[in-house]
Amino acid sequence: MRYIIKKLKKLPDPRQPWKVQHPLYEIIAISIIAILCGATSSTHIYQFAILREKWLRKFLPLEHGIPHRLTIERMFRILNPQVFEEWFRIIMQKAQKDTKGAIVSFDGKKYFSQQDADGNKKNPLYIVSAWCQKNGVTLAHQKIDSKTNEITAIPALLRYLKIPGSIVTIDAIGCQKNIVSMIHKGKKADYCIALKKNQETMYDEMVRYAEDCLSDKLLKNNYTQSIKINKGHGRVEKRIVTLFNDLSWFQDLKKWEGLAGLVRVESTRSIKGIDTTEVRYYITSLTSVDAVAHAIRSHWSIENNLHWVLDVVFREDHWHTRKEFAAANLSTIRKLALAFLRKSDVVLPLNQPITGPMKMFACALDLKVLERVLFHTNVFS
Repeated sequence: MRYIIKKLKKLPDPRQPWKVQHPLYEIIAISIIAILCGATSSTHIYQFAILREKWLRKFLPLEHGIPHRLTIERMFRILNPQVFEEWFRIIMQKAQKDTKGAIVSFDGKKYFSQQDADGNKKNPLYIVSAWCQKNGVTLAHQKIDSKTNEITAIPALLRYLKIPGSIVTIDAIGCQKNIVSMIHKGKKADYCIALKKNQETMYDEMVRYAEDCLSDKLLKNNYTQSIKINKGHGRVEKRIVTLFNDLSWFQDLKKWEGLAGLVRVESTRSIKGIDTTEVRYYITSLTSVDAVAHAIRSHWSIENNLHWVLDVVFREDHWHTRKEFAAANLSTIRKLALAFLRKSDVVLPLNQPITGPMKMFACALDLKVLERVLFHTNVFS
């Protein structure tokens, strides 16, 4: 937290200097801590600061006391999200050193918090994040105007990342020649990217090839397979991952940097005796079927361990934020708060697993726990 405060002091303040009483870094630092303790509105942030003012003064000057709720709310409405995102990327660069061999997943999240003055929902906000499963942190993220703009956001995020030796996973919207080239050639990383009909000709050719290989016993040497069966939550899932490494027949092979294989994933779920089967395809630079299976499975970490946690634990979609700037800026703060919770080693005297909500509750109740999470947690590794 001391490192974050130090960097926050360099963040440009959009307000007129002669009107500023409460420094920008104090407002944001208070907000990070309050949200980490479960605050879900600017009112909660203000109430937390009032109740914990004596403790906050240990590391924040607070020369003019606690900023009012309206001051906090206004600050997030006028702070440029692009500037705040850039600041976030800079401080998270330290976390990139631990990405070698790790899965780095890119995915967008749709936010429903934008409302007009009458409370009507308007065009939703989208944010694309780069998530590292290994250290459980968001390495970078970027606000975009619509789902289709993920195509431009992914290369923009990649430019800021130093991820040699990692494996990048993206859904089908990232299946673009320039993105593949940037990952493999520019970032010296591998990739596993979903293939769908947004690349229609390539998709049709790859699907036909996979089906021909699987139906002809003479072509069984053209692929390797990994079969896994998982049981739990009242269902049985069988996953057959097939990797086709001979793509010499593919006419556009050289146009796709590092392309080494086609992946076919067949998932069959059995719930109460009813079976459902889904088949998905991916392109990859990997040559090991086990590595491919792990990468594809791990991609869901960004949904389960980032987006789901932001929605359920931090109640992201329940914030009544009307302004686009505020929604984007608060998303940055929640990801910082999540990084603290994820990386902390707090042990509670309970005979059960310590979940995120339990850590948040403990931080809100016990200042010793909160201090350990804030000042003894290495977020950047």
